[in-house]
Amino acid sequence: MVVAWERVKRNRGSQTAGVDGETRKRIEQQGVENVLGELRQSLRDGSYVPLPVRERMIPKRGSGKVRRLGIPALRDRIVQMAAKLVLEPIFEADFCPTSYGFRPGRRAQDAIGEARQFINHGYEWVIEGDVEDCFGSIHQGLLMEQVRSRVTDKRVLALIQKFLAAGVMSELGTVTATLSGTPQGAILSPVLANVALSVLDRRFEAAWQAHDGPQRRARHRARGHATYRLVRYADDFLVLVAGTRAHAEAIKQQTAEFMAEQMRLTLSPEKTAITHVDDGFDFLGWRTKRWHRPGRAPVAITFPSDRALRDIMHRIKELTGRATTNLSLDQLIHALNPILRGWSNYHRHVAAKRCFGYLSYYLWWRVIRWLRKKYPRLTWKQIKRRCWGRKWTSKEGTRLYWPAEVPVTRYQYRGHQIPTPWTPTDPPHQATGEPSSA
Repeated sequence: MVVAWERVKRNRGSQTAGVDGETRKRIEQQGVENVLGELRQSLRDGSYVPLPVRERMIPKRGSGKVRRLGIPALRDRIVQMAAKLVLEPIFEADFCPTSYGFRPGRRAQDAIGEARQFINHGYEWVIEGDVEDCFGSIHQGLLMEQVRSRVTDKRVLALIQKFLAAGVMSELGTVTATLSGTPQGAILSPVLANVALSVLDRRFEAAWQAHDGPQRRARHRARGHATYRLVRYADDFLVLVAGTRAHAEAIKQQTAEFMAEQMRLTLSPEKTAITHVDDGFDFLGWRTKRWHRPGRAPVAITFPSDRALRDIMHRIKELTGRATTNLSLDQLIHALNPILRGWSNYHRHVAAKRCFGYLSYYLWWRVIRWLRKKYPRLTWKQIKRRCWGRKWTSKEGTRLYWPAEVPVTRYQYRGHQIPTPWTPTDPPHQATGEPSSA
């Protein structure tokens, strides 16, 4: 409980209250030891009952739809974090290596690196899959079956069931029961979602292991069959297929039927498509396609997607619009820098140098236009003298973060030898065969 509190309070969301109105400051005023003692006692005697989560509607980018975000009460977040600390190592022992989202030590770069490896080894068709309303559609009965297969403590099972049935308080103040799904935004939800989706991982893993070894897979393909591999990040996934488009269509149909029958989930018709690697596909904010080099073997390359670039440019445009001209240049730079730093660090392991250069060019002219709007009667020389210090910093010494100066480095492909916080110190055994696996 103490470790759970330390992690929850470090989260920026600890300043956001749930339905009870309590924030980190309120908990600290009441006395952290007292609050943790009350929670511990209520968990021991079984009287603990989580409050409904506070619902907020977040617009989805470009679709006009909204995403339901649940904000649990701070006390419930502490209990959920404590439960996660206990449950996560248990389920991690069984999760398949093809799952990358919301897992310790794993990154989006690992998922796209895995996809590139398979493309470089002849996998030409990609099924881009997305589970429709994943967090809100997970069947709670099937989820609890998966949890019970690894956890037998009835008190822990009852606690998880209480979280699932806590209910939702809408923005209008009405409380509704949650008959399906897990609240998106709750600390325990990503672990539970991975538990539910691990059924799909195991299905693809069994099909992969049925033809274990590169030679057996090559013979299987020589007989006119396809081999395929899943790469999943949360509810978004890729199925890379070595075969024909007809094979990919059949695998897509089988996957949709399996998810409907065994998991009660539906593939999003808008976001699920079959693409050839030469045409390219978008995944996790990157675009990946196979590049044919003259006189050399084709290779998969990855670069920031058009949508990712448009999103960051839109955020820069919002922050440098007329509505923010009441800020000082130093305040504007402090607002821009975290966004630019986060976006650049996320994309710095792909072919993003030209993209970074263009973004810096766009950023410079947006800031210049912002200053022109702020001081319409001053010349550029006067603006420069008034606002800019040496080396193009603000007068307070804050320098704008330039994406063009971020070094682009190759991400080290780690295959399936990705350590976790619970990995033994013994040397990892070496994977054999094709890339990570294949």
